[in-house]
Amino acid sequence: MKKLLVVLLVLAGVTAGAFAQDVFASYNAPGDFNVYASVGYWWGIDVNVAAEYMIGEFDLGPVPFDWGVMARGGMQFWGGGLDFGVAALATLHMGLSWNLEFSVGAGVTAFNTWTTFPVTWAQVATVRYWFSENMAVFAEEGSIGFYYWGVGLEFKL
Repeated sequence: MKKLLVVLLVLAGVTAGAFAQDVFASYNAPGDFNVYASVGYWWGIDVNVAAEYMIGEFDLGPVPFDWGVMARGGMQFWGGGLDFGVAALATLHMGLSWNLEFSVGAGVTAFNTWTTFPVTWAQVATVRYWFSENMAVFAEEGSIGFYYWGVGLEFKL
């Protein structure tokens, strides 16, 4: 039984390595400039915009990663008023061959109206579908002084 398990694990590893190039893809290149706009509803109506500059790329085995920096701003209209925030984040992207890309970002919110602290943690997680070389639809969630989520469009300039 143990020998069969070892053989299956080795076979799975060899197969995954052989087909890894067909599974993963990179949708950004160093120097790309991406702009985002999204709307959503959490405590109120969320409107977010962002600009991202891709700095570089690296591989971990067969998996390509792209990384960059992002400036993000957003507003949330709710029954008690208006909240807004501005953040700077470092981002990391990983793509799959089926026009899907996942990304995360972490950084700081430089200004926000939701918390009493002038500087807070900022984060974003996004899944996008590239339907052309320069345009994608996406869903995201994050925090830039207030929590938000949204769906929107991304354009590569």
